[in-house]
Amino acid sequence: MNEIKEREKIIEILKRETYFNLISHMLPDGDSIGSLLAMGLGLSKLGKKIMMFTPGHVPLKYAFIKGADMVLNDKNLFDNTGSIAVVLDSSDPERLGDFSNIVMANSNIINIDHHVTNQFFGTYNLVNAEASATGEILFHLLNDLKVDMDEDIAEALYVAISTDTGSFKYDNTKSDTHRVAASLLEYSINPGILSHKIFDERPLAFYVLLKEALSSLEFYEKQRIAVMTLSRDIRERSGARSDDLDGIVNYSRNIEGVELGILFYADSDDEVKVGFRSKNLDVSDLAGRLNGGGHARAAGCRLQGNYEQVKNRVMTEARKMLKDLPD
Repeated sequence: MNEIKEREKIIEILKRETYFNLISHMLPDGDSIGSLLAMGLGLSKLGKKIMMFTPGHVPLKYAFIKGADMVLNDKNLFDNTGSIAVVLDSSDPERLGDFSNIVMANSNIINIDHHVTNQFFGTYNLVNAEASATGEILFHLLNDLKVDMDEDIAEALYVAISTDTGSFKYDNTKSDTHRVAASLLEYSINPGILSHKIFDERPLAFYVLLKEALSSLEFYEKQRIAVMTLSRDIRERSGARSDDLDGIVNYSRNIEGVELGILFYADSDDEVKVGFRSKNLDVSDLAGRLNGGGHARAAGCRLQGNYEQVKNRVMTEARKMLKDLPD
């Protein structure tokens, strides 16, 4: 089925069916939560019966968005009987964590995403790697569905798009991104207040964690690679939550002269989560070599093994890719 027919089929299903289970990925970011809530609010306005899920929990900094208190994390409530599964902002089923098997058991899965690494795992796939965010795709989809846009939906979509574009400064920001954002601002949302909530305001525990991360800084390849390391033990001692890790890796990439920033997070003795940020390197390719995924300038993976094993494997691949870039 070609892209146009696939989109038409998804619109037909969303109009025709009544029951939908919506789900976002593990460790949800702003695009994941914003898209989940915008889709839920939009379908509800069309009279649909929806349930919203995410593995784990909604990060505190996104809890203010309308509908956040309705998001569930109990997979036993994810009933496939007569419902359509709508997976949002997830490049592959593994990112659904404990929900993966039950979601993939559904005979009708709508996969809506913008990651270039998307595996097209849905029964129907609306995947546009040119879009800045899944929220941008949903803006057009909700318009096609004739959803009566309001302040709550606009706010959720604005959070989705602004976070995945780094407040419109990443190079995935296109002309259509600004046109969509301008349309959303017509609904009386305040970008200054939203920006402060999602980019500036952090709990004290975040800064304690950041201090630990910065103290671990290591440089490789003539300071073109900057590496930071954290562990679950350090995070828990700092009082930080798992979602407080969000954004810490950026500090490594932002150092002058650094091309690739890496954050290793030892979640346990045998699993390490790795975050990548770059200035020019396509880290979605790097993450893909390690069974991960993401965007050209922001990606990640999770690997089995102890910290030293994982670090050696990642650094080997990182060095290979860095050799292809000019000094």
